Amino acid sequence: MNMQQTTKTCRRILARKKIAGVCAGLAERFDLPVWLTRVLTLLVFLKFPMITVMAYGLCALLWPKQ
Repeated sequence: MNMQQTTKTCRRILARKKIAGVCAGLAERFDLPVWLTRVLTLLVFLKFPMITVMAYGLCALLWPKQ
């Protein structure tokens, strides 16, 4: 039996973006609704603003576009 393993990678999805497409890429990667990843990002931002901005910025710069 030949079993193929599919791996999902993180990438920015420009078609569903609000800022840079990072939340849409995370939603696709983890099979979550986009609105939920945006709400979670906002909640994390309220608790840890600098870390969230730096992480979002790095993802926006380093992740490939789709």
